[in-house]
Amino acid sequence: MSEWTRVAELTDVSRRRKKLVALGEERVALFYADGEVFAFRDACVHKGKSLARGTVLHGRVVCPGHQWAFDLRTGQADDREECQPRYEVRVAEGGVWLRPAALAGSAAAAAGVPAAVNSAPPSARSAAPPSAAAPSVPFPAPPTAATQE
Repeated sequence: MSEWTRVAELTDVSRRRKKLVALGEERVALFYADGEVFAFRDACVHKGKSLARGTVLHGRVVCPGHQWAFDLRTGQADDREECQPRYEVRVAEGGVWLRPAALAGSAAAAAGVPAAVNSAPPSARSAAPPSAAAPSVPFPAPPTAATQE
């Protein structure tokens, strides 16, 4: 099972509503909507444009290249078969954590894997968005600063 990686501070993502981060060699677009954080592979499946430069509107991110819209929870493109690869998200200890392996869009959604699992341990709940819920899949605790040397 892949380990969680801290990629951003929650305050940065929630204030700007979107942020481009690196996860190893991969570029990942983070989006903040309705008190949750979502993560997509940054390159749009249609023409490879940066989704981090897109617009978040009504639970979707709209690609700046050709205005394809992707559901933030599933990655599914509106009125199309394509699905944008996404990452599991965890908000804890004031940060945004991702797993290194991208999910396979709608196949992961069909399996019941949420796009965003925004839960925090009791010590970090004050930093979590107000709509944070308990995770629906088991997650290991993210590493602490002391173990990230």
